[in-house]
Amino acid sequence: MKRFLAILLTVFLLPSLSLHAAPVCNAKAAIVIEASSGAVLYEKNADLLLPEASTTKIMTALLVLEQTDLSKEFTVSTRAAATEGSQLGLAAGDRLSVQDLLWILMLKSGNDAAVALAEGVCGTVERFVVAMNQRAEELGLSSTRFQNPHGLPAQGHETTARDLAELTAAALENAAFAQLVATKKATLTYKKIVLENSNKLLWSCNGVIGVKTGFTKAAGRCLVSAAEREGVRLICVTLNDPDDWRDHAVLYDACFSRVERQIWLKAGEYRGQVPTLDGESWVTVTNAEPISRIVIDGIPQGGTLVQDTLPRTFAPVPQGRRMGRLLLCSERGRTVCAVPLEAAARVEQKKEERTLFGSFLLKIQKLWRALISKTAF
Repeated sequence: MKRFLAILLTVFLLPSLSLHAAPVCNAKAAIVIEASSGAVLYEKNADLLLPEASTTKIMTALLVLEQTDLSKEFTVSTRAAATEGSQLGLAAGDRLSVQDLLWILMLKSGNDAAVALAEGVCGTVERFVVAMNQRAEELGLSSTRFQNPHGLPAQGHETTARDLAELTAAALENAAFAQLVATKKATLTYKKIVLENSNKLLWSCNGVIGVKTGFTKAAGRCLVSAAEREGVRLICVTLNDPDDWRDHAVLYDACFSRVERQIWLKAGEYRGQVPTLDGESWVTVTNAEPISRIVIDGIPQGGTLVQDTLPRTFAPVPQGRRMGRLLLCSERGRTVCAVPLEAAARVEQKKEERTLFGSFLLKIQKLWRALISKTAF
């Protein structure tokens, strides 16, 4: 009888145990996260401190994009030109735009470009490294420590798969960074050189949108990638993985099957208020489009609705006027979904304001609207 019950339990439990069976991954450390919520879908030694090779350049590129303009030009120093490892072969005295240097950095993995960018932004590599570590601290990357902007072996230059995934999720929120790492081929202004992205997943794996390869003898093959399918963005990190191309493809297929984006609020279901200075009532605002949330293994991920509008407005406000955005933010503060907010009904100006003073307010209102018309809601 006991044997019969054991067999019966096995028959019923095996399907549930194998439903989300962990795929085989050859990396020393790995992780897959859903980008907006940070929810972990797969991990293997994700908090193990390891060298990350050229995936370091994710932070380098992000910091450069946050601190300087793409059209600005930097001069290549003797130190930059002499940097060992992967490089384009820049010569001391060459002048390149930040855009060209970033393409060399992320598509060619140029260590010479990394040094040129670091010196151009902060004056010296050492000061740039300080800024890298400060930015890592701001992003909550408690296990990450940078010693250089390129990822060549250095004592104490290390991170974890988890930190790299979190860094990448934050970096991809920067539109210029996202465009940079998704570029398959670029023609430089510098000598009209054509570069092709070394990230083979951009061509071979469904939905991949970046991000960065890396290799040194000490670190082994390192790869950080991101992919989007049906409105869901996942980030995969493998460190010291001899079969990283395959592992990323396998991990994505396994993890995307567990995640979906579902409509939470249909258009018009949200109601909020925006105060008016001279209106007969406050403006009722509603979502002009559906707002969606992430569901993993059938469980909706947590989040907070944030009304991103001006603190107050002037009347009259016509129905349908764009009033701002409704954001669904994850517990980590990232935007899961953003949709326009609009006035649900017309709000008239108070009758007593339709006087000389009201006319004055109307002029102020027009000036106010002119000033805020460029606000990116």
